[in-house]
Amino acid sequence: MSKLNISKKEAIAEIVQSFRKIFKYIQQYSEEVLKEFGVTGPQLWLLKTLHDDNGTPVSELSQKMFLHISTVSSIINRLEEKGLIERKRTKTDRRKVFIHLTDRGEELIVKAPEPAQGKLLHGLQKLSSEEVLGLYKSLEKIVQLMEVDRIKVKFFFSEE
Repeated sequence: MSKLNISKKEAIAEIVQSFRKIFKYIQQYSEEVLKEFGVTGPQLWLLKTLHDDNGTPVSELSQKMFLHISTVSSIINRLEEKGLIERKRTKTDRRKVFIHLTDRGEELIVKAPEPAQGKLLHGLQKLSSEEVLGLYKSLEKIVQLMEVDRIKVKFFFSEE
């Protein structure tokens, strides 16, 4: 809950504390999901995204997750090795590949919590355009202040 009358020093302390809470939540979430379900946070996120629209092309999954297609393909490879998804090609155009959950994938999804990245995306999509733009500008400024604007990342706490 935001405070109306807060000093700059108090605001800075609250900002840092908020980032600590976010990072701690994501770290704990990632560790718990890997330990309990044997998949990483990003893998669970793809499974949950696929569950919402089973039989999705790779390019569409990439767009829904706001990730590069090569990143999504890498996650798909790992999930396929685990027997949680399968690729199916159409008979009319063998170039088109659709990703489907296997029975094992469906079972995992029913038991697993909502992915952290999914929560963030769903929450951001509920905000107004002005709120999203304000957050974007603020986070862009933080990235510049920390001098991390050249770092390439894909996921929170993941090697995906």
